Amino acid sequence: MAWTTPKTWAFEEIPTSANMNTHLRDNLNFLKANIAFGASSELTIASGAVTKTQTYHTIDTELDAAADDLDTINGGSAGDVLIISSADDARVVTLKDMTGNLDLGGDVLLGSTLDRVMLMFNGTNWVPLAFTNVRKLLHVNGFQYPDLSAWVPTLSGAYLPASQTDEKVWLPLSLLEGDEVVSYTLYGDATESAALTLDCKLVRVDHADPITTADVAGGGITQIDADGDFAAVATLTAPEAVQSTSQYVLEIKGTTGAGDTITVMGAEVLINHRLNRGSD
Repeated sequence: MAWTTPKTWAFEEIPTSANMNTHLRDNLNFLKANIAFGASSELTIASGAVTKTQTYHTIDTELDAAADDLDTINGGSAGDVLIISSADDARVVTLKDMTGNLDLGGDVLLGSTLDRVMLMFNGTNWVPLAFTNVRKLLHVNGFQYPDLSAWVPTLSGAYLPASQTDEKVWLPLSLLEGDEVVSYTLYGDATESAALTLDCKLVRVDHADPITTADVAGGGITQIDADGDFAAVATLTAPEAVQSTSQYVLEIKGTTGAGDTITVMGAEVLINHRLNRGSD
């Protein structure tokens, strides 16, 4: 339903039912649907798309899948405002940036019924006005070197020369409380002449007496054991929510044979960054 510019009535003009329906009834219905939000109605994703019918909707995944992507929102007119939230805490909806008609500056996650996004349609794309959760890549390359006779700092990153065994270097993550770690990608290059291996895992360091450490489930890459550049991905079994009493670090361990070298540039960490929500 679209807004119709109200009619200017002539002196002593007799209103017709058609005019009254268009200029009064339909415009009042438009205002109610687009300004007075009222109760939300649920939209279910179909092939990456939904069609807006009012200002406030909840979004559910196609066939109640555990996760789904929303690429396109149909039914918008220039200037429309839309508020959407997740329909179910057990199902995750990701609004995909610039895949369809969503221009968000990055993917936006609806992972909880507390997550909300407010959008405006500019005539071509839906653009963000406000959101409670955004998915971003964190770039990290601030290595910690326990033994400079093994891993060596260079302009390109952490460098492991030939003939080293099970040598470690650490890559701490600077995160905000409430963030969620989803996955990471370790970047670098390996030169193999004999036999090399490179492993990396995400470790949680917990404040306690004594301090404890634990490997995060799903936080280990597939071992690198071949020549060439690498972009090794680890996707956590479940997003890891950052707590105020915990720190996180990527523990990297390398072994090189005669003539082998390894350089690790750093990592990109995929983060769900949560802003304040109703119950936070």
